[in-house]
Amino acid sequence: MRKTIHRMQAAPRSRSRGVTLIELLVAVAIGLIATVAIFQVFAVFEGQKRTTASGGEAQTNGALALFTLERELRLAGYGINNTDYLGCNILGWHEATGGTAFTLTWAPVRITQGVAGAPDTVTVMYGSGNLLPNPANITQNMASPVVPYVVGNRYGFREGDVIIAAETGKDCTLAQVSNLPTGAGQTGQILHASGSYNDPDTGAPTATRYNKPAGLGVSYTFNGKVFNIGARPVNNIYTIQSGQLMLAQMLSAPTTAAAALYDGIVQVQAQYGKDDGIDNGTVVHASYTAGDGIIDKFDEVPPVTAADWAQVLAVRIAVVARSNLPERPDPDGVCRTTTAASANRPQWAAGDIDVSADANWQCYRYKTFETTVPIRNMFWRP
Repeated sequence: MRKTIHRMQAAPRSRSRGVTLIELLVAVAIGLIATVAIFQVFAVFEGQKRTTASGGEAQTNGALALFTLERELRLAGYGINNTDYLGCNILGWHEATGGTAFTLTWAPVRITQGVAGAPDTVTVMYGSGNLLPNPANITQNMASPVVPYVVGNRYGFREGDVIIAAETGKDCTLAQVSNLPTGAGQTGQILHASGSYNDPDTGAPTATRYNKPAGLGVSYTFNGKVFNIGARPVNNIYTIQSGQLMLAQMLSAPTTAAAALYDGIVQVQAQYGKDDGIDNGTVVHASYTAGDGIIDKFDEVPPVTAADWAQVLAVRIAVVARSNLPERPDPDGVCRTTTAASANRPQWAAGDIDVSADANWQCYRYKTFETTVPIRNMFWRP
């Protein structure tokens, strides 16, 4: 019997295939192209996001800064809108920290021009009294600067009220009512002694703030007047420092240390709006004479005399806000986001606004906010 032997034959091997170097290089190239495209899209999106976010912040800060200044200017002059003493130099004294002398100008608003296009400083002054700002007439010559004022009518005066004494040809002086005696023969007296007064609202003894023990060196005669500007008058000084709108409250602290209000504010420019004292012959009421109450010009010339100050009826003001983040420079490394000749450079009614104090000013975007504010208390003066 024959045995049949079957040989087992191995199945043929399939050739195993790998990734060739060329395929690998192609895949890497495609991946790099995709990566570059993704990062390009991301860079464009991030730039648009930066521009939008920074522009939104500049819009908000600029609008708030202009609103603050506009509100202050509309209050300017309340209680001090008597044209007889506009421009008077007011001597003052802070009793805190051992006593500090200071001066104010009797004016609703003062514009101090910045040097060579630098930001302007705007100072606003107004009272806080609740009554009509009519002065009390001094009826008795003062023997010395520290004796009480004797007036014909002290209606509306309260202890703690801040007062300004004025007389033609003399410095004005600022003080605080320390007592209003009611004894026989004393009902016309206004005391302004250093020490304390009884708060009329709480009855608590409160330290006076503006009374120099030895007086301020000015005595007044029966030709003088005493103005009551309320318990919390305002003399606010607005400046630009390090890209911020700053506020110094001259009558709220013994120093003029300024506090930041809004970031991203790089410029404030302001001009006086004046009635030039000439009837323009335009369509006005027949009873109008020279000095028709119409704003004829805007300029930066500071008033000097009371007549000059009486011509100031408005303020034109511009606030420039800057984006918080700079834009990317061009491929050559130069920023051209804003240039001196570009359409988006800061401008206002008086022309271009210089923002070149920052070496990188061309890397930023700017937004200008502008308005004209009537000094309405000058219209409503006695």
